Amino acid sequence: MNNIDRGWVLTCFGTAVGAGILFLPIQVGFSGILPIIFLTSIIFPITYISHRGITRIVASCPKETDIVGAVEYDLGTTAGFIVSVLYFLSIITICVGYATGLINLIDAFLVNQLQVASIPRPLLTFIILFFMTAVLLGNEKIMVAITSIITLPLIILLFGVSIYMIPKWSITAFHSQFILKDFIKNTFLLLPLVIFSMNFSPVCSVLGAFYRKKYGNSQEAIKRSDKVVKWNSIILLFFVMFFVFSMFFSLTPNVLAVAKENNLDVLSAIAALAETSLERYFVYIFPMVAFLAISSSYFGHFTGTREGLSGVICRLFNCKEDIHSNKMKFISTAVLFILLWILAVYNPSILTIISALSAPIIAMYAYLMPIIMMKKVPRLSIYRSKFAAFVFIMGILTIIGYLAGEII
Repeated sequence: MNNIDRGWVLTCFGTAVGAGILFLPIQVGFSGILPIIFLTSIIFPITYISHRGITRIVASCPKETDIVGAVEYDLGTTAGFIVSVLYFLSIITICVGYATGLINLIDAFLVNQLQVASIPRPLLTFIILFFMTAVLLGNEKIMVAITSIITLPLIILLFGVSIYMIPKWSITAFHSQFILKDFIKNTFLLLPLVIFSMNFSPVCSVLGAFYRKKYGNSQEAIKRSDKVVKWNSIILLFFVMFFVFSMFFSLTPNVLAVAKENNLDVLSAIAALAETSLERYFVYIFPMVAFLAISSSYFGHFTGTREGLSGVICRLFNCKEDIHSNKMKFISTAVLFILLWILAVYNPSILTIISALSAPIIAMYAYLMPIIMMKKVPRLSIYRSKFAAFVFIMGILTIIGYLAGEII
């Protein structure tokens, strides 16, 4: 791998690390150790094959384009529009979760750490989202550069937290009785969260298009993008699951229950447990790490959501305006700001958003769509994987996972 490849691995990794890794341990705490061990054992091939499918569709397209353009090339404008809608929905639901998480995090920090009187939620939400949206609208390139710079320190900090919690580990979870019905139920509930935590599909289209343009031929582009996706999937597997297991073994169910009830991330839960003089610094450090993790992902996903919304609007109304024009950017930003403000004020459960909305749509876009295309489109048949059926089934299970888990 060269420096360009390593840079793309870091970019893909930064896209995946966000709210998912901070909220997954909370659900794991209620589900037990066996379901997460099982999902850890199968998540790598699912992640690798699904995301590789997106990059291969783009990188192998005879013309240089993105995923929507590639689908339109092979299946027509209607299919392209459906994919653009799925792409938009997969990211907008994530943005809702990020916006809600940011408001809850800052509100808890102001009240608990800074002892500031609680600000009315509609006003606090408006102020925070207005500031973050204004930054994106006014200086997007600088913000993208900043979020890229903080990705590596953020990774180091989260990894450091995982290591720091090792002395607090307790293995009592292994002593719990195995009940098949509970195992199936909790596996269904955990699957969408694990899929979400390992997801970097929003950047896969750009990744495939970059290598297609750089090398000019699909063979080299696919070889390079496959390598990036593979290494990122391996690193994500180790990093995310190490963090999840470290949090699971070191935090009690009561602590995780409080975090779930208050719609807070796991780092905010840890900050409330400060015992030693060193750990009292965590009261300020951990919320800051959580803020960096969620806000950096929020900026990236807001940008992607805005472009997706602009594309949907242009295709719906057949407008002549360029989706990257300042006018279209302003309209899309205003619409998203109002929508996110209303939903964040409502304060929906972030775990529910991820499990019931974000992960199922991600599964349609990243798991089902590439498999279907590689079966229907002759030029893509050579890229089919022998694990395609397995990935497709896991995509279906992700779509119904939350509902099935609630019913069982």
